[in-house]
Amino acid sequence: MGKSVTRHGGFLADIDLFDPGFFGIPPKEAEAMDPQQRLILETTWEALERAGICPATLKGSSTGVYVGSDGTDYGQEDPSLDALDGYRATGGVSSVLSGRLSYLLG
Repeated sequence: MGKSVTRHGGFLADIDLFDPGFFGIPPKEAEAMDPQQRLILETTWEALERAGICPATLKGSSTGVYVGSDGTDYGQEDPSLDALDGYRATGGVSSVLSGRLSYLLG
């Protein structure tokens, strides 16, 4: 009791290669972002391009955004108030995923 054993794990390779400037995200904010937020931006952009849709053409359109995700504890290693800033507060919660994507697409 009190231990967990698994034979396999799921890990994101090269998540540190995320280019925040491409998505208009300041470096300090990108540092605090949960990898799920980085991944949703990258995969959505890639999916749109592969579908032949220029992401810039969605700005102002009636396109809806829905994102389902799992909970996360990313960035929760330091619970002190000194470590909490605006970026850390939004960077570690999955509830901002659809809003971040909607904002990116205009």
